[in-house]
Amino acid sequence: MGTLERRETLTHRLGPAGRLSVKTVTGLLRVRGIEGEDAHVTVTYRIRAADQASAERALQSGRVAIERGVNSLEIETPERRLSTGLAWLFGGARVSADIAVEVPWGAKVRFETMSGSVEAVNLVGDQKYRTVSGDIRLWNLAGLVEAATISGGIALDGGTALRLRASTISGGIRARAGLFHSLSLSTTSGSMTVVGALDPAGDHRAESISGGVDLTPLSGVTAELKTVSGSVHSDVQHRVEGGRGFWRAIVGDGRACLRVNSTSGSLRLLAPRPSDTVAGQGSGQATGPTNAPAAPGAPAGPGTPPAPTAAVPTAEPGPTAYAAAREEPAESWDPNETAEETADHERDERAEDEELAVLQALERGEIGVDEASARLERTGR
Repeated sequence: MGTLERRETLTHRLGPAGRLSVKTVTGLLRVRGIEGEDAHVTVTYRIRAADQASAERALQSGRVAIERGVNSLEIETPERRLSTGLAWLFGGARVSADIAVEVPWGAKVRFETMSGSVEAVNLVGDQKYRTVSGDIRLWNLAGLVEAATISGGIALDGGTALRLRASTISGGIRARAGLFHSLSLSTTSGSMTVVGALDPAGDHRAESISGGVDLTPLSGVTAELKTVSGSVHSDVQHRVEGGRGFWRAIVGDGRACLRVNSTSGSLRLLAPRPSDTVAGQGSGQATGPTNAPAAPGAPAGPGTPPAPTAAVPTAEPGPTAYAAAREEPAESWDPNETAEETADHERDERAEDEELAVLQALERGEIGVDEASARLERTGR
């Protein structure tokens, strides 16, 4: 049995704020923001078959389905539509696919996979990433970012003006950015690490059962810990209030507030490292990677602009949406929000609560992975 590799590409006009949806079971998903209004899709197939003819037949049956719409693009793998298996089996052949997409900076993206991993870089529109056992790796983002996994890890490095919602069961969460307008982190046993400035007007929370929180504040913050057996440790100058069961640590002006709820996890306040240099103390502007890695294997295309960084751009122009997102306060992100959009946000919040309940039931052993995946699918997030 040999392996045949086949690569297919297409271009579709998505518009500056179009919608991209990708749903798979396995394989690596990559998305990168670029200038322009076109989306570029590259699908790399790997077919294991006894002969060339079997491989070609399997490719025809296992080809990724792509539906083009006005300012929208939907990508779905056959096993996602036909079964819940872990691979595509067609006449004894096995087909797998990696998907790489370039989209306009402001596109709204939604990636869902079972055991695959997700990578994203240089996006500023609303984003949702979900996987059961794969990892989620993100670079240089802005705007609303929602990421959820059961046993995988979540890592975000670079970007600013972020509203981050991240949840996992046993994996860890690591988030580093210039400014968080809001934070909502949850894990059962995984650790949580946050590096960045917190917007004083935003809501910042972290919840766990046994996982701890490491916070490197790049602005003044009041960190509150409600816990049964955890405690607060600090490498930075701070004031401590409270005692066993409830601790409050105040760093600098203490204007922002991070609320941590944990059964046995502790809270550590860490001093910034040289790589976490603050461009303006209290402004929420911090230097990040000078050039975030492009998603490996993604189509490069001529004239691709350099990645935006967490520092305020000077000579290098960034996308207009990115620059505008920097200054938007958390509570007035969209002053022209319609009643329908408000209802959508309320539904998202309800779905987020349902999702957390499912993940906790899985951790307690009350349901299995298949049941958890089915319930997560029904939440519509």
